Amino acid sequence: MNELIHKDIIKQITLNDIKWELNPFPHAIIDNFLPKEIFKKISESLDNVDNFDDIKKEFTSHVEYKKKVYGDSDLKGNLKLPVEILGSQIIKKIFERYLNVNNVISLTDWDNYGGYFPFHSMKTGGLLGTHVDHSHSRDNLLHIANAIYYASSDWREDWGGETFFSNQTGFKIIKKVEPKPNRVVLFVHSSSSFHGVQKIHCPEKINRNTYYMDYYISDNQFPSLLKNLKNNSLDLRFTFHSTTFIPLFPFGLNSFKLKFLKSKNTYKYILKYLRYLISIHIFGYKLTGYLKKIFYQN
Repeated sequence: MNELIHKDIIKQITLNDIKWELNPFPHAIIDNFLPKEIFKKISESLDNVDNFDDIKKEFTSHVEYKKKVYGDSDLKGNLKLPVEILGSQIIKKIFERYLNVNNVISLTDWDNYGGYFPFHSMKTGGLLGTHVDHSHSRDNLLHIANAIYYASSDWREDWGGETFFSNQTGFKIIKKVEPKPNRVVLFVHSSSSFHGVQKIHCPEKINRNTYYMDYYISDNQFPSLLKNLKNNSLDLRFTFHSTTFIPLFPFGLNSFKLKFLKSKNTYKYILKYLRYLISIHIFGYKLTGYLKKIFYQN
């Protein structure tokens, strides 16, 4: 990573004096994250994302729509910089200090990002329904935090596409974060950190481009993490589960539509959601950990 850029980002974070908001779960927003001239180069290069070849997944269901995730073979030069920064000690230290944990690991610490993909792009009409991400990595590290970097060269408020945070049940949206260019949103991830992306209404030639990063700690730090959270009056719940969507209510109770019942993927989502409910409300963390092969399924 370019040392000057590294220093500029540390300075910018210090100047911003990161302010954590607690409702519905801890999150912080940092604007003007990268130096203006670097961001301009990155965002303008990403205007050609439709020509990228390294598409790993494309989503077309009623809760994951018009979204593509990419590998990093097309992320040349500055385009890889956001991945490196989000995965670096700069962001890890923020979460370590806030959560009072040690040795945070990011996707960049693993070969091929541990099987995940750090660059996403969405088209107009795209959306991401209410969900919680996977609770653990594939080698059983506890997933404790996320970062999202908004990298579109332009975004207007009436284009939608906000990242939203919901209450602990996932049925009520509490906070919306506009995908403002060169903005980073950090948030603590638990089994009750329901979030998603509002429907996008941008012009056809515009893409909602984002980089994301996950952060993990060893599972043996879980008791001390839970104690630290409770000492700070933070009621976050943890268990074992794969990425889980609320299948029939993608944007809260008022978002149900009969056509969702006809979707070919609906029952797959329902099964995952039922496993999640049993895990978090009946079995709990320890017992589900013993039975994680049943509950932690893709």
